[in-house]
Amino acid sequence: MSLDAPTRDAGVGVDLSGVPQLDDLQLGHLRHFENLSLLPDGEWRHMGGIDPGQEAMDAYRYQLAYLAYSLGLAHYHHLPAAPAAVKPAFERIVAKMLRREVWAYWKETSRSGPFLDPDLTELREGWTDPVARENIMYSGHLYAMTSMHAALFDDDRYDEEGALTFEWRPMFYGMGPQTYRYSRSSLGEAIHWQLVENGYLGVACEPNCIFIVCNQFPLIGFRFEDLRKGTTCADEATESYRAAWERKGMFDESGFPIQWWRMRQDTFMLNPYDLANAGWTASAMNTWNRDVVREVFPRMLRGALRKGPAGTLMPYSAEVLAKVQAALDAGEPADLPDNPEYRWALSTFGYLATGLSELGDERLPGLLAHADRFMHPTWENGGLYYPRNDASWDADGNMVYMDPLTGNSMLGYAWLNVSDGLWALYNKPWQADNFAEPRLTGMEGALDVRRAFYDRDSRTLLLGLRSREAAGVDARLHVTGVPGGRDWTLYRDGAAIRTGTADTEGTLRIALPVEGETTLALRWQ
Repeated sequence: MSLDAPTRDAGVGVDLSGVPQLDDLQLGHLRHFENLSLLPDGEWRHMGGIDPGQEAMDAYRYQLAYLAYSLGLAHYHHLPAAPAAVKPAFERIVAKMLRREVWAYWKETSRSGPFLDPDLTELREGWTDPVARENIMYSGHLYAMTSMHAALFDDDRYDEEGALTFEWRPMFYGMGPQTYRYSRSSLGEAIHWQLVENGYLGVACEPNCIFIVCNQFPLIGFRFEDLRKGTTCADEATESYRAAWERKGMFDESGFPIQWWRMRQDTFMLNPYDLANAGWTASAMNTWNRDVVREVFPRMLRGALRKGPAGTLMPYSAEVLAKVQAALDAGEPADLPDNPEYRWALSTFGYLATGLSELGDERLPGLLAHADRFMHPTWENGGLYYPRNDASWDADGNMVYMDPLTGNSMLGYAWLNVSDGLWALYNKPWQADNFAEPRLTGMEGALDVRRAFYDRDSRTLLLGLRSREAAGVDARLHVTGVPGGRDWTLYRDGAAIRTGTADTEGTLRIALPVEGETTLALRWQ
């Protein structure tokens, strides 16, 4: 977040030093999220990964989820008075999450296999409903996304029956179309009862396999659902989950979270020194288990980042990190080179960035500086992203690997998040009085919103707008929560340009040209 120097906006007397304002890089990431959301159905430009079956870590479902979470964090922390700047893209992203190409992998994955369940002698009968049971790696994110939408926008559209509908309609095979209709609540109930049936250890991602990290997102969803209904499901779920894993043991001998648990065999799949799993888990678990995360995550990160040129930082591979931490434990120098033969394949850089951003770690700027120096930041149609690169290192040993999840959403997430950013959204949600305040709920015209904040003391709505067209745009702004019957004055860059009296409906529509950048201040008497 960038802030203006301490000053007062001429004409309205609002101290801007504490008012959040997006910088150009943050605006660029938001614009890229919007650009991806506007792609025609079935077009996944920039989002294709190396795995054609949507089973890998950079699958569409993860990219879409983190696009939505990034928009939510941007709204809550930077543009609290401008749902219009993020809500339309958020809803388009949810719509894409419901497309068959995002979840069709489940038909075959649901049949399981000996890697997931070594005692199988034949495959299970598969099914196409992607949220009925298991598959929390998809259903948990969808639930968190739609619950976050309700908490941020005071909107229960996804809780209408059939709002979350899955259409299985292959053209040339099968016994005909299948349709599965859910609401946000019924999706949450399906997840909750599986959690209970599994002794609160979690819901399976793939058959027989419970991943700790994937179960963090439905726990977040329960909290946002509780806010809408006045229930306490999140308290019950998180406390029971905590107790269950304290008995089971959540961390391996290296101090890192276990990756997953085979339920029938009661065995763990371990991936020691896995920074991707550590960063991903910490970024989400910090919401409800902050004290534990703040204790264990810094230990995992001991020596985890090696220095590059000009203050840049890059992660060590797991095998070298083990040697680095062993050296640190022995009191020996630990600035080791990485293995040039190592081939990156996971979204380690991105997941680590999200964890560092949530914990406000001082090493985050060095990690982001590395991305900007070595990972080819690219501007397209006003949006900023990092294009896919399957190579692991450049000639000088600098990490250059970039996967679509990291490049499209996770680095943007890290740029837009603040320390304890998701924690604050979880623990200090907006209440009814926030939603009753003046805010920008609609806008027409090609505009970026750099600032949107309602100052209660002076009864002033501040909007920082930027035209996307060099010639300027004719903007139409829709403001709701207006104090009815009160006189108002509109200031542009400190000069009063319009006055009026608010109607009793609490809405105000303003049409005006916007050229370049401008600051609007709408103040009520």
